[in-house]
Amino acid sequence: MLWLYILLGIALFVALVMFIPITLRASYKENFWCAVYIGFVKLQFVPAKPKKEKKKVKKQTPKTEQPKKATEKKPSLIKKYGIEWLLNLIKRVAELAVSALQDFFSHILVKKFSLSISVAGDDAADTAIKYGKYCAVVYPAVGTIVRVVKCKGYGVDINPNFSEKAETEINFDFTARIFAFRLIGLAVKHGIKGLKLLAEVKNEL
Repeated sequence: MLWLYILLGIALFVALVMFIPITLRASYKENFWCAVYIGFVKLQFVPAKPKKEKKKVKKQTPKTEQPKKATEKKPSLIKKYGIEWLLNLIKRVAELAVSALQDFFSHILVKKFSLSISVAGDDAADTAIKYGKYCAVVYPAVGTIVRVVKCKGYGVDINPNFSEKAETEINFDFTARIFAFRLIGLAVKHGIKGLKLLAEVKNEL
């Protein structure tokens, strides 16, 4: 019976690991802040924590090396296999990358997406022009994000500020989550495709 309990314990541990949520949180209000949470473990990227100063190690004087003999240059892949072969390879790699990204984004859940921009310029005319530019860029970009990923809640608010001496202000808050088993599944699925493509390229060379 002991081996059965061990197997059940291992299966339970693997299940818990697979369902660990990986959460990305980012915000901007005067300063940018970004961190990734793997379960309860926090990995802060911005602002980065100050690194400890390392002790300086005395550099040893390098030994004089003998000059290497000039090697013959190998012909480039384009000259050897032709431009069509290279373009076809680029196309296949791009298709694999697009497929992996689409698959990845389809499993992301955006729990919070909040963006507020107060647009200000040098004068009223400049403010109006900047406001139009911000709207033309931000709203389509947010629309694309909402279509690609699962979005639980989002809000975008862009307003012109015609007050004198006003400055453009941006407030941003973002939280997205994906489970570990999704990442592992994607890595295995597209990793196998990548290895197959690499094997095909090696056979062609």
